[in-house]
This record gives sequence, structure tokens and C-alpha cells, in this order.
Amino acid sequence: MTKLFRDVAYYIVQASNSTQREFELDFADVIEVYDVNETTITTECGRTVIINWTEDGYFNSYFVIYETALMESSINRTYVNDIINKLRAIDVDGETMQFILQKVGMEDQMTRQLMFSAHRGYVEALWEEIVELEKSRD
Repeated sequence: MTKLFRDVAYYIVQASNSTQREFELDFADVIEVYDVNETTITTECGRTVIINWTEDGYFNSYFVIYETALMESSINRTYVNDIINKLRAIDVDGETMQFILQKVGMEDQMTRQLMFSAHRGYVEALWEEIVELEKSRD
């Protein structure tokens, strides 16, 4: 696990194990913006993380705003942007994107990242769908 991911993951884990009030008291030194259902922090690696809370003050979801460490190099940024443009040009579909992720060995990591950044209700609905599909196969 890279230092960058550990840095962001630390705050996500802390937020998911706290209420909004507890989190904001514990991490007041890194909080940039306090809002009713949202807290914006800057991590030690300089990444901006927006943590969303439920109306009851419990962790809901998060969003990270950053260029990846790989993209800090202008050459790599050019390559990544070229890849994105090519995927848009062929109007890539979900199955092809999954195939690409499998081929580069990133499917598990991508699943984890998407699950952590998705709205909790969406993740729960997907899980229910998986359970129903498994039941129908039995």
C-alpha cells in the first residue's frame, strides 16, 4: 500500500469509526472547511478529502480530490490523458473497462476504491442484489 493511500485511508477509517463531532474535534488541525454534513480536510500528503456525513452525524461517504502520484510527472500526465482520450474515442463500455482493469491487475484495488467512495445506500443496494442473485442460483 502506498504512502499516499495509507495517508488518505487513515482519515477515512477514523471518520467511519467516529461521529462528525468527534472527528472534527480530533482533527481540527487538518480541517479546512466545516459544513453541516461535510468536512473538508487536507492530509499530510497534501490530498484534499471531503467527508460526507448523514443527518445524524455518522460517516456516509468520501471523495478525494487529487492528481495521482503517478500523474505528478508531466510525461505520465500526458500518457494518462492520452489513454483517457482513447477510451472516450471508442466509447468504452463497462465490460471492456473491467477487462482492462483485469489485464493490468487492478480489478481488486479498483473495487475497493469504488466501494469506499460510493454512497453507502448504493453499496447496500448492490450487496442486496448480489445476495438475491446468489439465492436465485441455488
